[in-house]
Amino acid sequence: MNTSPFLNLSSAPQTGNMRSVMRLFWAVFIGVQAVSVSAQVPCEDGLAGEYPCDGMDLMSVRSFEELGGVPPGNGNDCWGWTREGREFVLFGRSDGTSIVEITDPVNPVMVGNVPTASVPSLWRDIKVIGDVAYIVSEAGEHGMQAIDLEQVLTMEPMSNVPLLSWYTGFGGAHNIAANPETNYVYGIGTSTFNGGLHIVDVSNPSNPTLAGAWEEAYIHDAQVVVYNGPDPDHVGKEIAFAFSGFSGFHIVDVADKTDCQTIASIANENWVYTHQGWLTEDQRFVLVNDEMDEGSGQAEFTRTWVLNVQDLDNPEVLGFYEGPLSVTDHNLYTHQGLAYQANYYAGIQVWDIINPEALEFEQVAFFDTNPFSNQTGTSGGAWNVYPYFESGNIAISTQSHLFIVAPSEPLSAVHEASLSLDLRMGNGVVQMTCDGFDMQTLSVFDAMGRLKTEWLALPGGTMTWAVSDWAPGVYVVRSTNGAQARFVVK
Repeated sequence: MNTSPFLNLSSAPQTGNMRSVMRLFWAVFIGVQAVSVSAQVPCEDGLAGEYPCDGMDLMSVRSFEELGGVPPGNGNDCWGWTREGREFVLFGRSDGTSIVEITDPVNPVMVGNVPTASVPSLWRDIKVIGDVAYIVSEAGEHGMQAIDLEQVLTMEPMSNVPLLSWYTGFGGAHNIAANPETNYVYGIGTSTFNGGLHIVDVSNPSNPTLAGAWEEAYIHDAQVVVYNGPDPDHVGKEIAFAFSGFSGFHIVDVADKTDCQTIASIANENWVYTHQGWLTEDQRFVLVNDEMDEGSGQAEFTRTWVLNVQDLDNPEVLGFYEGPLSVTDHNLYTHQGLAYQANYYAGIQVWDIINPEALEFEQVAFFDTNPFSNQTGTSGGAWNVYPYFESGNIAISTQSHLFIVAPSEPLSAVHEASLSLDLRMGNGVVQMTCDGFDMQTLSVFDAMGRLKTEWLALPGGTMTWAVSDWAPGVYVVRSTNGAQARFVVK
């Protein structure tokens, strides 16, 4: 998250008292401008109301104070949860977590509050597995809060949500990663295990237990997945892609929690602080944010680095995509062939991931949550985005507000759709080579014509799927544009 120890409205460091004063200033200043929106504001002629935009409408905006925050605190991270067709944003505050229903995105309702477990802190981070949210903070002795989100479906608005459990195996944590496929969460940047990966088994969320650790380096953020990418040596393993600040990037095999193994580590002389990143959906590339290169003068415009991780043992730095503004980037996520990035003073930027290997991206939309300034620095603007709601609504958390925006028209990749499939079977995996196509869903049917599963295929390259536990027989893969291939499981 925000790595800066001070509010850098100028280039000079400021005292703790000055930080509080300036945070309050920004909250008041932006709050005067960003009044609550009670009707959808379309993006017209480059503006949604007073907010610069392209292809994104403003559905609503609510201040830190309206969402239960106590000045001079701040907002920070956000995540999302959906249940029974209802959509909720979990909005992090310095003094707790707000649970906000956005099923009607124009009229969001704060349905629940989770007070901080200890004292306020600039940093708070939230992830969700199933119907349980896990919350950490850099606040001392905070530990990890777990709440059953189903409670909020029937709660009175603004009610405090009781904890399901409180894990105290660490105190403060900068961040948390979660793997819903395995029911493990990863405390990141804690005071334990050299600030590495503090692994917690949450298969019983009422009783989280320490499962293991990786302690070779401090970790600032991470994405943990069951690997299903093109490297057959690691398919089916639980892999952490870890961003280590001043120490670079690490790929870690965390399948055995008691004996985690570093697969590869990489650094680059042009990196200042590898803050966060996310895999492309085919798991062939990692897009990386460097939070300090713009502010330090290393980069004139916003850089997003691209790593080739098709061979996990030998990751490669391909270069960077350079954005149009001189602003500091923060968190990004990939979804349906697009990248969604929070850029502090420039709000959310959305790009089509056309060809990451050739560093080809194209901006398809943006929404500027801070129309008053585009500058480097981490003291104002968009901290996080959450683009995974089925409705298409997108949550943007800033240090003073929660914005809900929606594409003016459905966002999609702009390159032409065509597809040819070349499937190969061996060693319990299916390997598919794709030739020049738009992102598509591949439906897999058994010999009786029953849908077995769906695979997401992205532009270009080779993807691998594990099928070693499938029943023997013939399977047919069919794309949305009619291309078809088959393979046999013996």
